[in-house]
Amino acid sequence: MTWLRRIAALPLALVVFVCAVGAWKSFAGLLPDSGVGSGVFLALFSAVLASGVYFLLRPDLRRMRATPRAELRRWVFTNPLGQAAALYAAAAVVMLAMPKYPLPAGFLAQCAYSVWAPWSALTARRWWPAAGLAVLGFFLLLFALAGTAEALTKGGMGEAGMLFLLPMYVFPILLALSGLVRWTRRPKTVA
Repeated sequence: MTWLRRIAALPLALVVFVCAVGAWKSFAGLLPDSGVGSGVFLALFSAVLASGVYFLLRPDLRRMRATPRAELRRWVFTNPLGQAAALYAAAAVVMLAMPKYPLPAGFLAQCAYSVWAPWSALTARRWWPAAGLAVLGFFLLLFALAGTAEALTKGGMGEAGMLFLLPMYVFPILLALSGLVRWTRRPKTVA
């Protein structure tokens, strides 16, 4: 039941993010044929969905408050979803500080994740679950970084968004290599 709640919260959180970006763009006047009314609607819709995400993840948030900081820090550095969250937070701070040039921060964060997540999958206790979380974290981070960069760039990213193709090519190769290295290191059982 816990995983069902978490899986249901992910698309809701993505819709909250998209609606929040749309509301911000509506209020800033960056969307054609949209006014304050559509911005208010998107903001309210985003708030309602955010409360749904909160209620779905409330037991996990309670458990997280009770965990020691060292264990939470270990989770952020070893779990691919924690790595994606940390890299997004760092990139978002840099993007907000330099709103005219948000792409380099997003690109560097995505490149760092493309190396960091396969390495953590290689050193994880079980490779397959870590690899699955790494793929999920890669796409969540990619959409979040691209959405944030798109929201901050006046007129859209355009062809500069092609910059994100490099991590999209590198990540699957490094993840497959980590699986091969893990497979070759595995001790052979004698029948």
